[in-house]
Amino acid sequence: MELLESPQASDETIVSASAAAAEKSLAEAARDPVYVEAVRLLLVIPYCARSHDFPAALRDNGVAVRQSPELIELLAAATSRLDEIARQTRNRTDIGELAAHALTGTLSLLVGENLPGLFDATPEDVQSVVRKLSWSNGISQLARLFYARLVSDCLSYWLDRTLAEQIGPDRRFANLTDRTAFDAAVFHYSQEATRIIQEFSGGWYGKTIHVNGGINSHDANIFGSVALKKIVAELRERRERDA
Repeated sequence: MELLESPQASDETIVSASAAAAEKSLAEAARDPVYVEAVRLLLVIPYCARSHDFPAALRDNGVAVRQSPELIELLAAATSRLDEIARQTRNRTDIGELAAHALTGTLSLLVGENLPGLFDATPEDVQSVVRKLSWSNGISQLARLFYARLVSDCLSYWLDRTLAEQIGPDRRFANLTDRTAFDAAVFHYSQEATRIIQEFSGGWYGKTIHVNGGINSHDANIFGSVALKKIVAELRERRERDA
């Protein structure tokens, strides 16, 4: 990317340009079965925590945990479920891998930061924290962070091909500190571009639970498709505004 070699180009200009390259991948992700399943798990795992038997509810929804899962086991079971979908559909793609990474990273952060220590937390603590995310405000948080991570990782996927060559004297980044600051700028850009997801996800989730009594793959497909359309539209609008 020529912009990386231009000292006049701001970080945001470079990130915006990379967004144009990532838009096609994001738009096509709606048809990726691993992405759709990652969205379903993002929405259904919190709902399972409302059950009096959290482990059984998870297993009923394809997340193969033991009777008293801790956070690490829950994350591992979610990852295994996504691997299973990739095998069944013979559809292992980069965007699917990014979606899986975004799912586990989101759950790890939003659940882990509210536990009384990762190794001191009991399975009951895990269920309690996950259950708090099962209401509209919690889903809004989950969805916003999931999509911010997905967009950020997708942008980085395009940028990382050339960024490694841009560290050193007379390069874009004088040192690793500068590169880290740029990575932070990428994530901030992604957060801003996915703000719209926080605004609609909680209401959609509450209405769907009320009408359907749960979240299935069809629901996840609809949610995931609408979310990506909103994000791609926002990325294009931001790029045109910054041009």
